[in-house]
Amino acid sequence: MKITDVRALGPLAGYTTFVEIETDDGITGIGATDAPVLIVKPILEHGEISLKSLVVGEDPSDPRRLWRKMSVRWPARRGRGCEAGLAVNAMAAIDMALWDLTGKAAGKPVYQLLGDAVQRSVTAYASSTLFTEAPDGAWIKKPASLLVRECRWALQQGFQAIKFGWGNSFGPEDEDRLAAIRAGIGPETRLMLDLGCPAYWGGDWDLKAAIRAARRLEKYDLYFWEEPLPPHDVTGFRKLCNAVRIPIATGESLTTADQFDPFIERQALHVVQPDAQQMGITPFHQVASKAGRAGILCVPHGPWTAMAVAAHLHLLATLKNGDMIEYPNLKSLGWCPRTRDEVRLNNREIVEYPPVLKDGCLPLPERPGLGLGGFVHKAIRKLDRFYPSRKQ
Repeated sequence: MKITDVRALGPLAGYTTFVEIETDDGITGIGATDAPVLIVKPILEHGEISLKSLVVGEDPSDPRRLWRKMSVRWPARRGRGCEAGLAVNAMAAIDMALWDLTGKAAGKPVYQLLGDAVQRSVTAYASSTLFTEAPDGAWIKKPASLLVRECRWALQQGFQAIKFGWGNSFGPEDEDRLAAIRAGIGPETRLMLDLGCPAYWGGDWDLKAAIRAARRLEKYDLYFWEEPLPPHDVTGFRKLCNAVRIPIATGESLTTADQFDPFIERQALHVVQPDAQQMGITPFHQVASKAGRAGILCVPHGPWTAMAVAAHLHLLATLKNGDMIEYPNLKSLGWCPRTRDEVRLNNREIVEYPPVLKDGCLPLPERPGLGLGGFVHKAIRKLDRFYPSRKQ
């Protein structure tokens, strides 16, 4: 079996690039990365040093070997900053599609290729947000009553864990919102907050501010607090972990295993958050396994495509430290049309068999590969409108 083609698909205005790998046996693998197709498509397809040129003609049955080949031979991978990150994003989409293809060829789910399953289903948590969009386009904070209604809806769907993207506002009204949420979901439901870049882009946020905020948040019994400092600040994260009682999570902005190594080795986090769409299944498994040996939980970042959710399901099924999978709280998606449309498109139209949520968990699929089947033909025709050259 040989790889015959690699294609990038996606709407020009979208934030997700889909990848399809074909072979001379007629078996197709699919993957995705959360990076704009206008940037990723040239990296994947164009020129003598494209990623496509490195894998076409290769036997796809050993994704780890092809990951090493891409890592060694593609020069942009060894760059720095945004260029290197986008290069790895493109490699991640190919790597995911290769694992899907290899599983289909072997007639096995990906988790069986990665190792023995240690859990037959993985807990999913509802990923939501504090913010909604006002008529004038500005982002405003939801009232406590709306946040509580969204939480109750999530609990009715079977979720037992909920995360809110929050920002760094922890004034009296914010604490009232948190208190209402905790009262509404009860003490047994896991509650997480995601601080993220709205805070660390501001000049008035630093380690001391993070410690002060963490101490105000302790009364709400957070399961973890996500990305409260800039994503590469290993020293700051280590000091924060040692100073507060709330478990600290980070990792969504890291794209290579060596970026995760100092966080794990220096115990600079309690929960590691790699993203298979950012870095690929191959290095994700390496990072999560190392974290497990260090006693660190793994809760992946990235709920927005069926491919990401499925990849994380297969990975966590084989990991004793695989704790939860991020999953969108569909009740709250009105705040961001981009997110709403991509969830609808990717999970309900793009693939044949999207992951199925059951009682707040994602059961392991028995179908081969990622268990998603292939791209739905009608949906691919929609994407072809943006790339008429694919029909030539």
